[in-house]
Amino acid sequence: MLLPALLYVAFGFLSCANASCSPEITYGEFPFRIEYEIHGERVIIEDTIICKFDGFNLNWDTADKTRRWKIYFASGRESGARNLADLKINENDQIYFSLGNPDYYMGEEGGYFGFRAFKLNNGVGINYPTIEPDELYDTYGIKVISYEFSDPIVNTFK
Repeated sequence: MLLPALLYVAFGFLSCANASCSPEITYGEFPFRIEYEIHGERVIIEDTIICKFDGFNLNWDTADKTRRWKIYFASGRESGARNLADLKINENDQIYFSLGNPDYYMGEEGGYFGFRAFKLNNGVGINYPTIEPDELYDTYGIKVISYEFSDPIVNTFK
C-alpha cells in the first residue's frame, strides 16, 4: 500500500503535469501607471511589479505540485495579503486596486489579471467583491482616470 503512494508522489515530482515544471524565465519586471482622483486630489502611481519564481508547493493528498511565485513592488510599497499585486489606495476604508497575479505576468495558463477596486471587510476578505466605478466614486470619492499595465511574458516550462 505504501509503495504505490510513494511511486505516485515520485511521479508527481518527475513529471510536468499539473504545473510541476520549472519556468524557463524565473524573473520579470512589469511597469505600470495608474492615475486616479481621491476626494478631488489627483494621484499618479508609477511603479513596477516584480515577479520571481520561488519553488513549488506540494499537495500531499494528490502529489500535485504547483509553481510558487513571489510578487512585490520595486518601490518597496506593500502589496496585499494575498499572492497578488494589490495596491492599497485608501487606508481608512481599506480600498485596494487589484493588479493581477504573478502567474499571469509570468506566462502561466490560467493566470489572473483584472484591474479592479475592492474593499477588505474588517481587514480580511474572502471573495474580495469588486467595487463598481460609480460606487467607488459615490461612496469613497475615488475616480480612476487612466491605467496602463505591462503585457505578460511568453514563458515555457520544462
